Amino acid sequence: VIGQPVETEYAFASLPDELYWCFRRLQAFEAWREHGPWISAGGRLSPGVEERFAFGRTIDAKTAAAEAARRLERGLARGRVLAVLQLGALLGNNGFLVLPTVPGAAPLAASTPEQFQAYRERALHLLCLSGLSGFPQITLPIGSVDGAPFGLSLLGPSGSDVALIRLGRKILDAARKV
Repeated sequence: VIGQPVETEYAFASLPDELYWCFRRLQAFEAWREHGPWISAGGRLSPGVEERFAFGRTIDAKTAAAEAARRLERGLARGRVLAVLQLGALLGNNGFLVLPTVPGAAPLAASTPEQFQAYRERALHLLCLSGLSGFPQITLPIGSVDGAPFGLSLLGPSGSDVALIRLGRKILDAARKV
């Protein structure tokens, strides 16, 4: 975290799978709601994308509401709210979280669908914080590792969009001088 250092423990660090699946369900439901009619009319998709939309097709509004109630009963919705509140407390008004944009080098073109999916899931574990919290996040093309592009993400508190862009510009300018 960039900002005033504060020693503390946060529950969101122990919730990645719960947050990830919450994100996946919400994303799948919203994606199907938005694009389902086009897909149903014969839109062509790659097998992996088709599989993700098939998952979204199973989550209708009634199911989504029931799932939200079950999460609340099990404390998962409370856990999500707690994680977002704690992320906000960690960042404060002027802190920024620095994290890798993706978990590692992109899979090779010859990778299996299972390898692509495993990589996608690891990446979404990193990326779901912004989507669930609503906090702004940017990715900086910071350089390359072994010829592959490497990016860092900056996640800021609510309303920090302009400050986040300014910080990103400073980091990119400093990286170019090295």
